[in-house]
Amino acid sequence: MRRPLQGRRPGGFSLPEVLVVSGILLVVGGAVTAVLARARGLAVTGGELAGLEERSERALHRIVQDLRRSGFDQVDGIDYPYLFEDGNALPPFENHAHAPAAKQAVAGDPDFGPNREIVLLLPADDDGDGIPDIDGSGMLVWGGDEVSYIVVTGPDGVNVLERRTNGGNPLPVARHVERIVFDDAESSGFTVPLRSIRVRIDFRDRDSEGRAYRHSREFTVRLRNG
Repeated sequence: MRRPLQGRRPGGFSLPEVLVVSGILLVVGGAVTAVLARARGLAVTGGELAGLEERSERALHRIVQDLRRSGFDQVDGIDYPYLFEDGNALPPFENHAHAPAAKQAVAGDPDFGPNREIVLLLPADDDGDGIPDIDGSGMLVWGGDEVSYIVVTGPDGVNVLERRTNGGNPLPVARHVERIVFDDAESSGFTVPLRSIRVRIDFRDRDSEGRAYRHSREFTVRLRNG
């Protein structure tokens, strides 16, 4: 008659074996949980960044459309486009002035610094055919409205990029804009080509768990009469 092995009960596990297996299961379970949590975090991060990229693309597309129609010119003794910082628009552009937007960036951050905003003119199109009007001498005719792009802080504390006409009629272009900077050759220290405008938009947003996300995009446009 065969006897069972010493230290083992027939058909079962010894206490040390149970403890070892339990420990292994705890380690494996913890590792799986950590991997799943990281995967969820990466998915959230990817979604937030993709959202910022989409917003920046839409905003930049709208701005570039206007810039490509605009130009450097003097109308009634006033030079266009006009650049101003943090809402401090001086005469004769004072109707575009506004309170400066709130800032989250601090010195050393790539999106730290004043907003440099813009006032520009668009061509006249009195017949509404989508083609800019030309005068008898073949020169472009500018419309009477001034268009500006500015950043303001909304009632909910979120910064909004707005497109305004003659200082009013605000049209929201993008939310969570930390900074916008329009540069011409002079304001950029001549890193921007002559007769061109460079625009850079910096976004900042947070997800539901308070994680911060940033995204920036820029584009340089040679204005049509440059």
